[in-house]
Amino acid sequence: MTVAARGSGSVLDGSASGGYRMRLYDPETVPVLGDVLSARDIDAAWSGLRQEWGEALPVDLGSGARAWLVSGYQTIVMLARDSSMVTTDTGVWNGEPGSLPAPLRSLFRPRVGQRVETASGPVHARLRGPLDEMLEAVDAAEVGRVTRAACDQVLDELGREYGADREVDLMRQYVLPVTRLAFGTVLGLDPATGRQVFEIADALAAGEGDAASVDELSFVLGGQVMGRDANGGPTPSGLLAQHAAYEGTDEAVAGMLSVATGASLGMQAWLGQALLLALSDQQFARRLAGGRLGTDEALDEVLWDASPVTVMAPRFAVKEGHLFGDGAYVEPGDAVLLAVGAAASDPSIRGDGTWDGLGNRAHLAWGAGAHRCPAPRQARLIVRTAVETLLRQVEPVLTTGAEQIRWAPDFRFRRPASLPVTLRPTGLAG
Repeated sequence: MTVAARGSGSVLDGSASGGYRMRLYDPETVPVLGDVLSARDIDAAWSGLRQEWGEALPVDLGSGARAWLVSGYQTIVMLARDSSMVTTDTGVWNGEPGSLPAPLRSLFRPRVGQRVETASGPVHARLRGPLDEMLEAVDAAEVGRVTRAACDQVLDELGREYGADREVDLMRQYVLPVTRLAFGTVLGLDPATGRQVFEIADALAAGEGDAASVDELSFVLGGQVMGRDANGGPTPSGLLAQHAAYEGTDEAVAGMLSVATGASLGMQAWLGQALLLALSDQQFARRLAGGRLGTDEALDEVLWDASPVTVMAPRFAVKEGHLFGDGAYVEPGDAVLLAVGAAASDPSIRGDGTWDGLGNRAHLAWGAGAHRCPAPRQARLIVRTAVETLLRQVEPVLTTGAEQIRWAPDFRFRRPASLPVTLRPTGLAG
């Protein structure tokens, strides 16, 4: 990762106080976003960037297009909550989405129609309402029951296929199927339909889907309208599909895509990071197993110290000026990435003690403001149950060093590409 000298290429501010007003394209050489986010030691990468640039710096998106990367906790909260400074509307971006790497195109491309991720104001409130209502209809006890059943099913299949001391990939063979099966069932989707929905959502997020994929999802979601739960009422996905706030089927499809993408990739990242820590950090594992650190507290520690979320969906400046400090001069249309994965290690809000922040859920992994994640409660229940069920039934042992784990090429969620382990029964199942 090559970084230009601080202030290189900046222009002198014409104000009476003098100083630099570095614009987005002033430095000749800047860090590449993909290199930053795939760093083996991400905390060291954030610390190095803060030391060199401060809390905001220009980054190359991978094709010459640039964005501001903001890592300061207070600044991230301010920009996430204040829609007068930045907007999620991709239509105001001053760059060209066609030249971006595939995984970024869907985040920057101007939208046809309204989507909750990019809408603002009253339109965002209208589109967000159905998602909140759908998830509010989900019973917490049902989430736990469904997730335990999904975990048992996946672990049974692993036991039959591999047996003891055979290597398995926890990410591909446990984390992915459990999170998809559990969340899909919670929404009222049968296993085959749920798998189809998540595969379409993930493909579109990776820039691999097309209009045909959206049409397919529209057909699938249309079939959910007649679905009924055990009490004879509409399933959560059925509520979403026929919600009166939507002005057309395309908005319901976009709502399902938003939930499915965040749930699939976000929970894979959180569960994968939690399991990696449990398998590679003896102090963390001992505190978890010894009862001094309950599972919920352990999951909060993961959100602080190994954030599964790296950056929020992009924002775009609607004002010109020093939006986040004197060292950077922002122009209208500049892309702004809020690096919530860096905010947790901001020295201005974190202490140095081992237990500092324990129980504090202000980590920003769920975002902030109107675009905050709609499903933190359901995600926590699924991830907590998945961690507890796995560690109760089997004893996973990494077959490689933690330093050799590679990270999936994802610009929003930091998750292990694989977790190779052997599994031994613990004798505690049942």
